[in-house]
Amino acid sequence: MKVKILFIILVPIFISCSHSTTPSETIDFNLVFNYGVTGGNILNTLKNTYTKDLICAGDTTVSFTLSVNDKKQILGKMNGINFFAYPDTFIVHTGDTVSVVTPCSTYNFIVSYNSLNKRLYWVDEIMNPDTQATKLRELINLIETIIQSNPEYSKLPPASGGYQ
Repeated sequence: MKVKILFIILVPIFISCSHSTTPSETIDFNLVFNYGVTGGNILNTLKNTYTKDLICAGDTTVSFTLSVNDKKQILGKMNGINFFAYPDTFIVHTGDTVSVVTPCSTYNFIVSYNSLNKRLYWVDEIMNPDTQATKLRELINLIETIIQSNPEYSKLPPASGGYQ
C-alpha cells in the first residue's frame, strides 16, 4: 500500500520535471549572418528569411526558419569557441610568410542572445595557421550545413557565374 501511494505521488512529479522539446519551445537567440564572397548570402532569424546570392542573376529571398534545435546547435558552438569574446573585427595576424586567398569570403555576424548583443566582421583572406580562425570556420561550416540541409534551401535556384 505504501509503495502504491509513493508511486502515485512520485510519477506525476517525475513527469512534470522531465524536459522535452516541443514545437512551441523558444530560445532567446537571433542571428543575422552574411557570408560569401560579397557577403550576399544572408540568414536572418529575426525576419525568418534567407537571401541567396545568385551572382550574375542577382539574389533571391525566401521565408526561412531555423528550428529551436538548429539555434541551440549554433549557440552551443558559439559558446564552445568563446565566440562572444572575439573582437568585433576579426583579423588573422600574419607572420613572416602570408598565404592569401582571392576571391575570399566575408562574414558578418549580428547575434542577440538574452540581453547580450555581439557583432563580428571578418574578411577570411589570410590562410596562415590561426586557432581562432579555425574555430570560427568550424562555426561557419556548421551554420552553412544547417542552412543547406533546410528543405527551403533546396528549392532555391542555383547561382550562375562566379567571382574573380
